[in-house]
Amino acid sequence: MVDFNELEEKFFLTLHEPSNLLLSMPAIHLFQDEHALRLIDMYSPLIKTSERAIAAAFFCSWYGSVCAAMQDMLFHDHGAILDVSLSNLTIQLHDNSPYSSFSFKINEVRWITMPDRDDHDAWYVRMLHSYYSNEVRPLIVALSRLTQTNANQLWGQIVNAVYAHIDDELIQITEESCKTRLLHEFQLLTHHVDAQAFGLLRNPFERKPKFIESLTHPNQMVKIKTACCLAYLLDAAFGYCYTCPRLKENDRALLRAKARC
Repeated sequence: MVDFNELEEKFFLTLHEPSNLLLSMPAIHLFQDEHALRLIDMYSPLIKTSERAIAAAFFCSWYGSVCAAMQDMLFHDHGAILDVSLSNLTIQLHDNSPYSSFSFKINEVRWITMPDRDDHDAWYVRMLHSYYSNEVRPLIVALSRLTQTNANQLWGQIVNAVYAHIDDELIQITEESCKTRLLHEFQLLTHHVDAQAFGLLRNPFERKPKFIESLTHPNQMVKIKTACCLAYLLDAAFGYCYTCPRLKENDRALLRAKARC
């Protein structure tokens, strides 16, 4: 069965309401401008920004954990996956001083039965196409329109979250056969879910990773993110992340030199 403790720890999916709750909102309400702006405008000052576009991007990075949970449940194949559609989630904004965070409460424990292995790949692609087309895409479109943000920037946060999860899984898995299956099933998302599901010209998950030298370990390579997380706009002293696609190579080299002093 699905491990609910793991879902909460790794993907911020929960059955509980936190004690330090600032805002609770049915996720489906994000399709109503008034409620969506209420969420964005409450979250913005908590991350010290007045820009709705930045708050929207940060929120999408949190919601990306739900997309990563979908990938995780499909891979571990417990015979069924949880219904994590927006209509079955409540967005919870809570104060974890000095930072605020989101969690996603599962309103009702409902299961979607997975088919036998013979039809697994085809079902997997259909499920992901439906999920991204009916759940994620409309949310991205709504937030993009309301906050005047390029949809690709918001999709980038989702992609970053899912790729980060896959990378973590590959580190934790020890059996080569399991790694092979994980990569095969991830490729069903990256290469077999049509771009139409995302409302884009191409599938945003289909990308050729670019690797760079690790910040602290010269013999290790790390991936550059798909999109900038915009953290540099919150704190000018912080600057770009080491793996930010916007960071110039000479500036990245300076960061490596500084970290290795």
